[in-house]
Amino acid sequence: MAHADSYSMRPGPRIAFWPIAFLIATSACPCNANASDADPLRTLVGRIRATSRPESTAVLVVSDRVLLEGFLDLSRGAIAVFPIALPNDNPTAAQIGQVFRETSAATMNYTDVWVIGISTEPRTTRRVGAIAEMAARLSRIRVLRDSVRTSRGTVTFTLWTDLPGGAARRAETRRALASADSVLAHGGPRPTPITRPFTRGELAVDPDTASWYAAHLADTSFYSIGGCSEVELVMWDASEKLGQMGPGIVPILVQRIADPNPFVRERVQDALMLATQDERILARTGGEYVKFYDQPNRAPRDIVDAWWAKFGHFWTPADSTR
Repeated sequence: MAHADSYSMRPGPRIAFWPIAFLIATSACPCNANASDADPLRTLVGRIRATSRPESTAVLVVSDRVLLEGFLDLSRGAIAVFPIALPNDNPTAAQIGQVFRETSAATMNYTDVWVIGISTEPRTTRRVGAIAEMAARLSRIRVLRDSVRTSRGTVTFTLWTDLPGGAARRAETRRALASADSVLAHGGPRPTPITRPFTRGELAVDPDTASWYAAHLADTSFYSIGGCSEVELVMWDASEKLGQMGPGIVPILVQRIADPNPFVRERVQDALMLATQDERILARTGGEYVKFYDQPNRAPRDIVDAWWAKFGHFWTPADSTR
């Protein structure tokens, strides 16, 4: 753990959190009112001090030692202040993820989180600001966004406060992260592969529903729009629905992979790639599903035939009762 007087942007995967959090004063502070008016940063600290609950508030200060010291040197009280920075100007994805995880963990138990930064800083600092905002956003809602001009530049600040049940959801997130860390460190339990064929019950599909969607594979008007406002995605509904019908739909799709209509063949490919990612199928194939994107020079029919030759025996029903 680093001390305040040794804070630096030195390379390393971790952000510099203090062992005993430095604090913004919440008790009475003999600050001169005129001095506060002359110092926007001091005024901002006073605003945070006056409107925050000490035991439930944290402040994230982004990548700026002088800005950080502007908070730390005023006085000490009961609002935790955490600096956040990336280890270098070209961090890896793993380093970025580590900073986010550590920042999230540090602020997990606080219902109110302020994020303080300088808007004119370079790209790396702006990226750190984005990480801080993401951590503050966890089960919280932004209730304030503003800025003040200081000698350091324009200081931006946001306040995020708890959504109903936010603390419980963050606790669940912490448990999930701990579980993920354990799996990464020690490896998770290996699933027992299933070697028996599917039962008739597992292969059951409603024939009328399957036939209706199969008949619409060639319908170019049978689609919906998904995605978001920036990127719209065309969702071909027939292949989407067929791909969600379970293991029993796979033999039907395999038979259609050589359809003379190229549009239908594409929709069958979509449906097969989705259908063969069913967990019951992956448990038998060792995680192998029908995919076409990594074999661009191979005919789709050959890809499907090879996969079916390897795994098609699972579709011979084991019995007629289970």
